[in-house]
Amino acid sequence: MPTNRRPGRRRWARPAALTALAAICGVLTLPHPATAVPRPSLQRLAATDWDTLSWGDDTYGQRTVPEAALTGASDVSAGDFHSLGIKDGAVIAWGSNLYRQTEVPASLSSGVTAVSGGYLHSLALKNESVVAWGSDRYDSTVVPSAAKTDVSAIAAGQFFSLALKNGAVIGWGDNRHGQTDVPDTAHSGITAIAAGSYHALALTDEGKVIAWGDNRNKQTDIPTQVRNGTVTAIAARKDLSVAVVGGRVYAWGSKVANQSVPSLAQSKVTSVAAGYGHIVALLDSGRAIEWKANSTGLNTLPTTANTKVQAVTAGAHHSLALRGDPPPAAR
Repeated sequence: MPTNRRPGRRRWARPAALTALAAICGVLTLPHPATAVPRPSLQRLAATDWDTLSWGDDTYGQRTVPEAALTGASDVSAGDFHSLGIKDGAVIAWGSNLYRQTEVPASLSSGVTAVSGGYLHSLALKNESVVAWGSDRYDSTVVPSAAKTDVSAIAAGQFFSLALKNGAVIGWGDNRHGQTDVPDTAHSGITAIAAGSYHALALTDEGKVIAWGDNRNKQTDIPTQVRNGTVTAIAARKDLSVAVVGGRVYAWGSKVANQSVPSLAQSKVTSVAAGYGHIVALLDSGRAIEWKANSTGLNTLPTTANTKVQAVTAGAHHSLALRGDPPPAAR
């Protein structure tokens, strides 16, 4: 891996089936819609038989899933140029290690319930406390005391981090664009969070999206259809924002106020993930689809991504998915 290249930023989405799975395993279950939802509700500390799928760019080995994570992962998160997974409560990391973002702390060998990969740093959730490692630029890995208890979800941006605690968003790290200046409206009633490079999204318990931070490319200009609808899923990456309303995907940012999406993304979508220039959606049939931002043509995915997909996540130019049978209670 060339050490003179600085890769650039990622996040993750999951369907309702995982909530039932958490209930089976006795893990804390909270209501949620989508991308960086309260992760404990999506996790299984017990082993799974799900397969980890991957596709897209592999310049830094971020698509090459290590043998330990090929089966049995309960969660995966695509960072910009690295990837994270959880198996039996332990974090597994692969891909770019330019800033030691894949050198997992020894304390994360058990009990982990969520992971989130950012640009050059990583986050994990253990015992409702955030653990951060990798690049400490702008103090993105300096976890505030408020994020060390009662945290239910995490999201890593480019040089900043977000956590969800008792329905309130906590932000730290780079604030050059106001991305860690959490608005008052995001101090209660939040069910999901997502972090782009320099902007952030939050989803309220009433299905409304709150956006703040950098808006140079219209990434916080929420489209009318999203403002007026009931949102069930959100995602962000770089300067791109995505939401699901009534099963339809809406995307904005990257200098486009309201992007075009393929016909298959206009109904029956349960969760979404965003990359630098691509979007991944999960249909209620268990099929994953992907397209280039602001286009209507679908990208070619592995045939295994056509059925039984349980969750999807997108990095800068690669994507991951978990595939297998849904939990018995969700069948």
